[in-house]
Amino acid sequence: MENNQDYNEEKSKIDESGENMPAVKNVIQWIGIIILALFISLLVRGYVFEFVTVDGPSMQNTMFSGQRLIVYKLGYSISFPERGDIVVFKHKEGTGSVIPFADKIPVVRDIIPKQGEEDYIKRVIAVPGDRVDIRDGAIYINQNRLSEPYAIGRTYVYQGLEFPIDSIPEGKLFVVGDNREMSSDSRMIGLIDIDQVKGKAVYRIYPMDKMGILK
Repeated sequence: MENNQDYNEEKSKIDESGENMPAVKNVIQWIGIIILALFISLLVRGYVFEFVTVDGPSMQNTMFSGQRLIVYKLGYSISFPERGDIVVFKHKEGTGSVIPFADKIPVVRDIIPKQGEEDYIKRVIAVPGDRVDIRDGAIYINQNRLSEPYAIGRTYVYQGLEFPIDSIPEGKLFVVGDNREMSSDSRMIGLIDIDQVKGKAVYRIYPMDKMGILK
């Protein structure tokens, strides 16, 4: 009995000293794994790809409001957008971070959108060096009428840019929605800067019966 009592006393001392606490170690390890996983997921979202939801009719009939897309971000870090690409770009800068002090950390600041940030999704129609004109309800690129099987409605000139544009400047893009009569795009908001582009919409994942590569 005395030996058992001595053993129990010794075991209690070990537990109290913190030398035998596997449960605490497991919790700490899991917390570390969760933090690392969150950090990696934020990096992937910020620099590789992210999921976005279409809001509004401006890209009909290519895509409809409520559909979910994958936006690939890495490609434009090594190449320039091409005519026909469907891009997501920052139209309105946010006013404040959704996470306290996140704007003080460079990596986090670039990954997490700010409150009030507004993104648009449009199609690239003209790139640097292109001449753009709009007449007779159609777009002309380098004096050739653009064939646009994806577009619906006629393309009109609204208050904003003046046409023709003799040459798209370096680092700029002319973007337009596929639903030409229900889209706020470069015709009104002007040319967008390549630095505004967050990535290329490449794949529709929802609804299931519409899954596929975007064209």
